[in-house]
Amino acid sequence: MKTESLARWCGGVWSVLPTFPLTRVTQDSRAACLGALYVALKGPNHDGHDFVPAAFRAGATAALVRADWTPPPEVAHLPLLRVDDPAAALLAIAKGYRADLRPFVCGITGSAGKTTLKELAAAMLSGAGPTAATPGNYNNEVGLPLSVLAVPEDARFAVIEAGISHPGDMDPLADILRPNAAAIASIGPAHIEFFGSVEAIAAEKAKLLAAVRPKGFAVLPLGVPGEVILRAACRCRVVTAALGNPAADYVGEPLAKGVVRVHRGDEPAVLLETGLCGEHNASNALIAYALAREAGATAGQALAGLAAFKAPPMRWEAVQAGPVHAINDAYNANPLSMRAALETFAGMDAPAGKVVCVGDMLELGDASDAQHRAVGEASGNGPWRLLAGVGPASRALLEGAVKAGYPATQTVWFASTAEAAEALPLLLRPDETLLIKGSRGMRLETLLDALRR
Repeated sequence: MKTESLARWCGGVWSVLPTFPLTRVTQDSRAACLGALYVALKGPNHDGHDFVPAAFRAGATAALVRADWTPPPEVAHLPLLRVDDPAAALLAIAKGYRADLRPFVCGITGSAGKTTLKELAAAMLSGAGPTAATPGNYNNEVGLPLSVLAVPEDARFAVIEAGISHPGDMDPLADILRPNAAAIASIGPAHIEFFGSVEAIAAEKAKLLAAVRPKGFAVLPLGVPGEVILRAACRCRVVTAALGNPAADYVGEPLAKGVVRVHRGDEPAVLLETGLCGEHNASNALIAYALAREAGATAGQALAGLAAFKAPPMRWEAVQAGPVHAINDAYNANPLSMRAALETFAGMDAPAGKVVCVGDMLELGDASDAQHRAVGEASGNGPWRLLAGVGPASRALLEGAVKAGYPATQTVWFASTAEAAEALPLLLRPDETLLIKGSRGMRLETLLDALRR
């Protein structure tokens, strides 16, 4: 990145020009290294300006700081790009960098499954050429610009994830990304506390589709909630994908053990082998394949790239936890993904028996009790020996399962994750298979540490 371009994009002024080329951007002073521009962001608990000296000691080449910040003597002589607001400047720099990017940029969003979809799409596209992708779930107003700024100029494809929690969150993300293509993983009542309805969630996510360039395309799951809203936002070609619906452009047929047979027009059917169980993951694989093919990958290239796919951590991750087998699906949860997980787990083989431990689904607001209860009624009465709930809201899920016919004597409730960590190991039997799933704030993965002790 050229120093003059950075200043022009964000309206900043250099105190001293860097003498070493800038090759990366980070907001983590611990990750700073030679060539890094450290961005001093103010968070709820810390002000990044306090860590500017540490960033330079770690090797940073320059820092993006507030114009009214007084630097300590040890960094006053070093390259500082002074701006009114570092957070706004980061967005502006990412937008400027994106405008100059040559790779074919794919935007990914959805209420559930977007990180898995992103990884699947990136893997398939990598068979056709160098592909960059959002690291982890760097998908918000800080993570997305950093993801864009990390895309190498010589990449052929970039797959960038966009996540939202509140109304208006998608506006700056879509403005930066201006993707060549976009795909929706799913639409459901995630973060409904802040949106009020699934339709409002669809409308917010549709802003990414509206930002797709006119000659680009959008991949939509046929029949997704809010489909009319999503289609209305598209100013580009729409490609559809669906499991078992011949009206879609790409039709998927889930087979056993994480395999999906895909039909595309008159082409020979292909088999996508992901190792991911469940119809929700079959849908993700199908959408990713549609995205890769429409972006220019051949069937052979997509399959070759998929061979290197690895599922993201804590997304249906099979692990050993002491005496039990565990499915760690604890990265996050909302009503859509919780139902999918329970229904998938119900269909799994587990010769020694199954146990489910669900945590609260957060950010559901006034709908929390009803949503937890509905998930329990729809999917909680499964073939498990024990159904455990963790957190205040999970009690309603257990009650819903009992209403649907699950034995009340086989439910157990814990007020907190810490309480569950003390008691759950005593309730499990050797070789049972345990599913854990809850919102990120519940940190249910710590239960696995307790089981290993």
